[in-house]
Amino acid sequence: MAKRSRQAPSLPSDDNSDFSQDSDGDPDFGNISQPATQSLLQDTRVRKPRSAAVASTAKRRAADAEDDESDGETTVKNKKARRNTIIGKLEDLDFEVEKSEVSASVTKTRKSGKALEVESVSAKTTKSIAKAPEKSGKDTPKRKRKTKEEKAAEKMPLADRALKCAFKIGAHVSSAAGVENSVTNADRIGANAFALFLKSQRKWESPPYKPANVTAFKKFTKTKNYDSRKHMLPHGSYLVNLAQKDTEKAAKAYTSFIDDLKRAESLDIGLFNFHPGSTLGEPRDEAIERIANALNKAHKETSFVRTVLETMAGQGNVIGCKFEDLRDIIALVEDKSRVGVCIDTCHSFSAGYDLRSPETYRAVMKEFDEVIGFKYLSALHLNDSKAPFNSHRDLHQNIGLGFLGLSAFRNVMNTKEFHDLPMVLETPLEDDDVSVWAKEIKLLESLVGLEADDPKFLALEKEYADKGAAERKEVLDKLEKREAEKGEKEAKKKERAEKKAAKEKLKDEKARKKPPKKATGTKRGKASKGASDSDSSELSELETESDSDASSCGGKH
Repeated sequence: MAKRSRQAPSLPSDDNSDFSQDSDGDPDFGNISQPATQSLLQDTRVRKPRSAAVASTAKRRAADAEDDESDGETTVKNKKARRNTIIGKLEDLDFEVEKSEVSASVTKTRKSGKALEVESVSAKTTKSIAKAPEKSGKDTPKRKRKTKEEKAAEKMPLADRALKCAFKIGAHVSSAAGVENSVTNADRIGANAFALFLKSQRKWESPPYKPANVTAFKKFTKTKNYDSRKHMLPHGSYLVNLAQKDTEKAAKAYTSFIDDLKRAESLDIGLFNFHPGSTLGEPRDEAIERIANALNKAHKETSFVRTVLETMAGQGNVIGCKFEDLRDIIALVEDKSRVGVCIDTCHSFSAGYDLRSPETYRAVMKEFDEVIGFKYLSALHLNDSKAPFNSHRDLHQNIGLGFLGLSAFRNVMNTKEFHDLPMVLETPLEDDDVSVWAKEIKLLESLVGLEADDPKFLALEKEYADKGAAERKEVLDKLEKREAEKGEKEAKKKERAEKKAAKEKLKDEKARKKPPKKATGTKRGKASKGASDSDSSELSELETESDSDASSCGGKH
């Protein structure tokens, strides 16, 4: 710490230029103002002896040196505390801190009065050096570049397409690095239909397609023999909620929605699937009307793409968990040819529509036809469910491993109303291994024509049920534990309510049984006295009235 410097006060010297002396030695005050002249004449003590001034200055400097020394000690302590704190943090972060001793000598000079004292001090201190921990190659392996053989293997088909199959099964494939790649990705897994995102699902706005991407998409569609008007099912953004009441947010959602529809038409895609939306606590009928109004407006701004409403699992205020929700939206749509429905097997099962046995499945399909109508059915999403029946939870599972089981998909794959409709897998992948979809497509195609009691089907159903048994049991155990905890809470709550009601009842009974308080003798005496006083006053008033009446009569007589 730098020492503070103080300048000694200037002392009046004999050759002061502020005034001059005449030949006699007397000062000449002609050049000084009158107030200054008076002060100099009145105070003759302003000029101190030079030795006294030097002594007082030396004392002040000695005091300042002592203050600087104490301040220096405080600063050193603060620095040591900060250094120890930093070293502790580095050690917590696995930094290696090397400590080494360093010797140093310091010379201190102190002036006391006229004497000058010199003191030499030697000290040892510890110097700490922090080194970052070395990263081992095992913890952070370097990403290897793919060889030409690996890149070629990724483009090799995983399964052949069953072009003659009446059921057009596929999956929701990636469109990364260009929308045209979705076509080749679908062909690789043996899909006869597919879904894709037309833009990023994490942003409201995305750059428009480049002409080269659009041209390549249409070329691959023709080369790979896909019908873009019937068998491609783009999925809308999860950010969009057409049921939104807020004007600004609703406009933002609609802008993104209409952008998707126009992108679909630029690629000559005829279907566009989306989630209806959420009421966000607002009245359901009003939310449904807002969705229909948005669709009517969008249909007028586009040419041919059909907007497809998806069935939902029924979480919270989500619209579409009941067939009636979709029916009410369609009823308000002006151009009925531009609207359709997509049945999601996982969503419908979680919402309370049982698709497992042939009997319950036929009942659900009959209800769908009566409420909505098969003429509006435009697509299906094929997903098993990790959550049990009527759980209102949207948790997809691989085919045959979940609570729906393979029997539900055997029912689906033998329904003639689903012929030539896009049937899209949205089942989970591990490490983005799309070969799972290739196998599931072949599994579903193998169920066509199988009866429920066919030994081949029964063996296949058992095989897949056994694979998913452990995960289903884990889910059920969690649900049972949650229900037990919920039951305990409800029981405790009920018990507290009963105790409170019993206390209130007992309190009321005590209040009814308790006799009314009797008045004390003093109060009774006061009350009787008051009554007698009032009676006497009334009697005196009557007597006065009678006397006045009598006097008046006497006066008349």
